[in-house]
Parts: sequence; C-alpha cells; structure tokens
Amino acid sequence: MHRLHHWFAEYPVLVGLAAAAAITLLVAAVLAVTMHRAGVSLKPLVWIFVLIGLIGLPQAAVHVLDVIRFEQQRADAQPAQAAAVLQPVPWELVFGHNADPSLMTDPRAALAPVLGEAAIAVLSFTAEGESALAARFADARAATRALDAYGNFFQFALARGSDRAGWTARRYGGGGEWNHVVVAGNELYAWTGPSREAVIARRERVLGSWQPPPPTPPQRAHEARLVSGSLSGPALLGFAALNLAAVVAWFFWGAAWAARTDPGPDAHPMPASVLRLQVLAAYAGGGPVQADAAPDGSILLDWNYADARWFDLMHLHRLQRTQRLVLNFDEAERTVRVREYWSRIDTSAGYGGLRLAWQHSSGIELFRVEEERHYGIQLDAAGRPSGELVHATRFDSRLLKQPAIDRVTAAGWRWQPTLVSAPRWMRWLTG
Repeated sequence: MHRLHHWFAEYPVLVGLAAAAAITLLVAAVLAVTMHRAGVSLKPLVWIFVLIGLIGLPQAAVHVLDVIRFEQQRADAQPAQAAAVLQPVPWELVFGHNADPSLMTDPRAALAPVLGEAAIAVLSFTAEGESALAARFADARAATRALDAYGNFFQFALARGSDRAGWTARRYGGGGEWNHVVVAGNELYAWTGPSREAVIARRERVLGSWQPPPPTPPQRAHEARLVSGSLSGPALLGFAALNLAAVVAWFFWGAAWAARTDPGPDAHPMPASVLRLQVLAAYAGGGPVQADAAPDGSILLDWNYADARWFDLMHLHRLQRTQRLVLNFDEAERTVRVREYWSRIDTSAGYGGLRLAWQHSSGIELFRVEEERHYGIQLDAAGRPSGELVHATRFDSRLLKQPAIDRVTAAGWRWQPTLVSAPRWMRWLTG
C-alpha cells in the first residue's frame, strides 16, 4: 500500500527527475519550432541536449536502478501475501451485532475509485456513527488493488501496518476519523471509529489479534546492496573519469560539429588567395561590418553594432558592443577556421559616482538575435544633443557571418568555427 508514496518518500529525487525531463522536453520543443521557423540549423540544439544528457542521464539512471533494486529486494524480504493468511468471514461478523439493518447500503457508486472492481459491497452503520465496509472481488489481487485505492482515496495519515496484516490510519490527512482496512482472501473489510483502539478492537473481534509494527518508518536494511551503494571507489572513479572524458570530448567536438558548414557537392575548390578577395568583397558594400586583411593572411570581420551616448535622470551613459570574427585559411585542408570574440562596455557617470562594466569573451556563438532600446536625451559623437530620445540597436549573428559562410562554401571550403586555436594533431577534436 502507498507504493507511490513510499517511492517518493524514499526517493524524492524521482519527482525532480520527472519534472526536469518534462521541462527539458518542453524547452527543446519550443526551441526546435522557433529555430526551424527562423531557418536555423537544429544541430546546435542537438549538441546542447546531448551534452545535458551525458551529464544528467548517468545520474538519473543510477537513481532509477536504485528504485528498481530496492523494490525487488523489498518484495523478496516481505512478499505481498495479502490474502495468504487471513480468510473471509461471514459479513454479519464484520458489521457487528449493533449494525442498523435499515442503514445498510451499496457504496460502489459513491466509492467507485475504490470499489469499481467489486462484485458486491455493503456499507453498514451503527447508532454511534461507526461504520463497517465489506466488499467481494473476483480475486485477491483485485482486493489488494482496492486496499491501495482506499488509502489514497481517504488520504491516510499516521498509517501503521502492512498489506498482509492490514492498515490502521487516520483519514483526510489526519483530520478525520480512524480507519482499519484489511484484505482477507478476495474480500476487503474496513472499519471506522473515533480512535485507533476502537477500530483495532473491531478488527480483532472479527479476524483475531493484530500486532502493529513499530511506529518508526521501515528500515532499509539492504540499502548497501543498492546500485549506488554497491559502486566501489575505483569503479566510481573509473566511471566518473569515462563520463568526464565523454562530456569534454562532446563539448569540443560537438560544438565544432554544430557550428560547421560544409561546402556543397558541386562546389569547385578555389585557391586561398582568391577566396580571401571574395570574402573581403562580400563586405565592401558599405554595410555595418568592416572587413580587413591582417598581415598573417587572416581576415578580421568587425561589427560595432552599438555605440550610444545619452543623458537621463542626472546620469550620462555610454555603451559599446563589438563582435569580431578572425578567419584563418588552411589551404591544405580547405578549411576556414573561425575564432569569435565579443566585448561589452557600459559606463555611466553622475549622481552617485562613476560605474564601469566591461566584458570580453571568446568561443562559438551558434546563433543570437539581440535588440536593445535606451531612452534619454541622445548625444552625438561630439557630446551634443542629437534631438533623439530613443536609441535602438539590433544584432543578428547571421548578418555578420552569412556573407562569409556563403563565399567560403561556394568556393569548396569548409566553414569551421573553433573554441580554441589548437595544434594540428588536436583538430580531430576541436575542428
């Protein structure tokens, strides 16, 4: 009885695992739909959730295996024999001599969640307001299912007992009357009364002595044989090392795979010198991105997509947002390896002092669309009011990268963003 309650009491992490799985699936579905509508590859989504799975699934698997092992050992230690000892008795004994025949009724409709499988059931009352229930089922298993449903339906609290000997508890979370419910063969009996002693006395008059278990929660003497407890130190360290290696490998290799764009099958490879000129020409139309050739043969793509000054509430503000791509051409592998950098500078001065926030990062930005609005008296580069009250900025990583990606792949080369500038022997991992 109370199997789910027992699972959650012993393993509350199961509730967290179920909630985490549901939230993860929901977020994945929303992101997949959003990215598909925006025409963005779903490979970044695959990379992120495989990474989450490599970290979380081994831990979840151990918890689930613990539950399965615990239930197996619990069943071996105390088999569910609810009907193996107690035998059905005449219902007149269940109801008692003081039951009022005029108040006996068929409760199956009112207690359908409990008695839905019952072939026959009778609920009796006494003049003192106590009740007794007797119900007959097709077999002992159906009676045991009704026993479980009875405790859940009446919200048992302070429960003591077992499926084999019967349960004594208080209804409605501890605020109702006392109950004793038990299975005998293919029949279910239940008595209510004002106290624990009263319902136990009625049960013992009908079915004999009942010795309640100690009031402490059930002890898990076999806990050391659970999966998590049976992992030795070396085995645990070995598994942790393998799992960490898999996570690190997927982090680098998966990120490179998710950001990679391969050339089309019909593309004809071009020399690196021609490709450099084509990439520079793609940004020569006076757009927001500035393309420059570096002395080492790489190309720098810079987008200062936010540079604003404004005054509001006795404060002068300044912000700058810059995104940079460094394109390195590997002619031997027909690959353009891309390192990405971005910086943010926010300053304000006025009443309360000076505040400066600066951030510089590098890595792989799979996709990003960002919009900002700043309200106040806008200032031009010379510090004079420009007449505007709102400054809006918008950044879309596709506008920065896509012209270069198109030129690179059309030239028969691979576009390969990387997290680090790795030596050649490590490029199988980093891209």
